[in-house]
Amino acid sequence: MSDVQSSDVMDQATGLRYMFGNNTAPVHVLCCPSRPALTLPLVDALSRELTHDGQTVLWVDEIALNDRENWPLPCAVKFDLSKSLEGHVALDQGVTKLSPSLWYGLSLHTHRMAQPALPLAERLTSSGIRFDTILVSAITGKPESFARYGAPLHMTAISGCAPEALQQTLAWMQQAQARCTAATWRVILAGESEQLTHAMNWLAQTAKAHLSQDVQVLGSVNPERLSAPLAGAWSGLPELSLVLKRHLLMN
Repeated sequence: MSDVQSSDVMDQATGLRYMFGNNTAPVHVLCCPSRPALTLPLVDALSRELTHDGQTVLWVDEIALNDRENWPLPCAVKFDLSKSLEGHVALDQGVTKLSPSLWYGLSLHTHRMAQPALPLAERLTSSGIRFDTILVSAITGKPESFARYGAPLHMTAISGCAPEALQQTLAWMQQAQARCTAATWRVILAGESEQLTHAMNWLAQTAKAHLSQDVQVLGSVNPERLSAPLAGAWSGLPELSLVLKRHLLMN
């Protein structure tokens, strides 16, 4: 896909979203249940690519400092995002501007919020900046935070194809579904040949029994990607990057 084609997709998606009155940014949650830090370089790269295409993005980062595998925070953080959502500090104290079109919020404690509060996406509509997308690099075991970010919620899991990895991914999906309503379920599979085919069939059958809707496979990568150093884990995958961007732009 050329830059012109990518811009056309972005313009069409944004135009339709606002034509039909959905002024709140959609929330895209990405999670690798077996290795949560693996979403950090992916969301970092996707955020910057989307801003290059003219989108305004808020990156919500749930990955705790001891789970980041030395991947640094992109900026100094004054307050956890939950403090802004709870109304203890202003919204611009809970999120930080990384570039004219990219903002960042560290969200380590949002899952602990007990009182009702306006979701993040709705809070952003009064910020004076029109955000197009909220991207979440999600931790496992804390699905209570997802509904705090907004709706619709588009959930994407990164999973290996071994039976234990698939079960772990299904468990994350079920935990998320129990706490929020997912508009879409997507998965990126790490596997090859027969193992990949088996995983796709297993997901198709299991989704009908345990999830509210089908799981669609966005693409696949070699299984070694799951254990690769973070800095190069998602490099050299232009086709997958384009598929992910199209999904983010059209939903």
